[in-house]
Amino acid sequence: MFHINFKINVGKEINKEIEKEILGLINELQGKFEKLKRNFSYKSKKEKKSLEINLDSKSYTATDFLVQFEKQVKQIIGKKFKTAIKLEIVDYEIETELETKAKKQFKIPFVKNLELKDKTATLIYNKTLSFENIKDHYVEKSLKLIEEKIKNQSYEGKDEFRETIWEGKQRKVVYEGDPAVDLEKKDWIRRTEAKGQFIYGREFTALVNVIKKLQIEHIYKKLSFFEMIFPKFEPWAVPTKSGHAKNVYPNAYFVCSPKDSSPESWEDVMDEFAITGEVPREKVKEKSECVGIMSFAQCPPFWPYLKNKIIDEKTLPLKVYDWSGPTYRNESGGTHGLDRVEEFNRTETLWVGTKEQEIKVWEEVKEAFVNFYDKVLDVEIRVAKVTPWWMAHAGLKTETGTAETGTFDFDAYLPYRGDRDKEWLEIQNVSSNGDKYPQAFNVREKSQDILWSGCAGASFQRVVVAFLAQKGLDSKNWPKNVKEKFNEEIKGLTELKFY
Repeated sequence: MFHINFKINVGKEINKEIEKEILGLINELQGKFEKLKRNFSYKSKKEKKSLEINLDSKSYTATDFLVQFEKQVKQIIGKKFKTAIKLEIVDYEIETELETKAKKQFKIPFVKNLELKDKTATLIYNKTLSFENIKDHYVEKSLKLIEEKIKNQSYEGKDEFRETIWEGKQRKVVYEGDPAVDLEKKDWIRRTEAKGQFIYGREFTALVNVIKKLQIEHIYKKLSFFEMIFPKFEPWAVPTKSGHAKNVYPNAYFVCSPKDSSPESWEDVMDEFAITGEVPREKVKEKSECVGIMSFAQCPPFWPYLKNKIIDEKTLPLKVYDWSGPTYRNESGGTHGLDRVEEFNRTETLWVGTKEQEIKVWEEVKEAFVNFYDKVLDVEIRVAKVTPWWMAHAGLKTETGTAETGTFDFDAYLPYRGDRDKEWLEIQNVSSNGDKYPQAFNVREKSQDILWSGCAGASFQRVVVAFLAQKGLDSKNWPKNVKEKFNEEIKGLTELKFY
């Protein structure tokens, strides 16, 4: 049941003629709605310059009626009597049936009171909604959000869906140290004062370059991928379209810019630092505005490149990769070594095409990465079909995807953690994302069909950790191709000595 109480505010005193015209318009719309079997009833109460309407409906008719009525009452009544007309929402109450019983109560924005009892939700807005909010379908979106939150409650405490589909052969353990600890001892990496951030020395960077060159040789060149450089900052428009703006906040790094860039507006901040030697962060916050986030999921910053584009199918699939810089996540559960850092460096692989093209490339990329880790880097891995990563980000842990969309996780064994049955690290995923991103950014092919896309995400930190955890820091235990390329990379390097 939908009950809405609203006022029709008129710029002049409401006489009988104006009242009759307004009620006549309501009756006319009521007749149209009845033909569509979307009935509603109403009562009216006249005041000096307003007409109060109480409307009851068993469906969204209340919202639909308001949108149509507002347009017509201004065009017809306002024009005829030469007066301004404005609709004011006094109250909106909804009682609706739910698919599933809620496990616990929660709140919804703009709703003054939400009661969840058995399979019934009662929403009371009471002056918390404007007419513009109703036109923007806040009510319908709120009801959808309630169902989503109740559905998410059923996932709480459940393990993520995981089905192992491939396992590589076991490798002989030649090293049992924690590579992050030993890399710091050798000064190949150095922690900064930021949480989960490192500076990577020359030897470590040389090994990263070797892995990149091997990945280009064995994956990208063979599959005709070309390099791009994606932005590392996402203005709010990007996570809004990609969907991450729905739930990214606990894990995001936010970006702020000055509200006013004149030196005069920042003089007090600069003067205070000159005296105290400390940045007055609260003042900085007051003078700044949040304009977006640092790259979180790696592939979304790419999509403005194709936004609203129509692509000739003959030029597809588009296949690109990006190794150009960092991604940021606030690891609220804590950081650890190099396998759980807050600033990690992307190795992102992305493709766009027709549905058939995208699914074909998805399979090719999956097989190429299996070969790369298993044969080229000689790393012990296993591959599992898991909850699609974009669903996992939304908390939908038990969702499985389909034969055409989903995520494969690549896990590597970490000997220093012990038990081979338990101690594995996710180092790579390969996903078919369907039309999720092309739909969000309106990317089509010439026949106007929405395209499909996929991506394969990793960070070189985790790949290096997996490699070194199994092979150790002594290059004599590394595969020949890695060792030879590494020695070439560090040729002429003089090791730093510290006192």
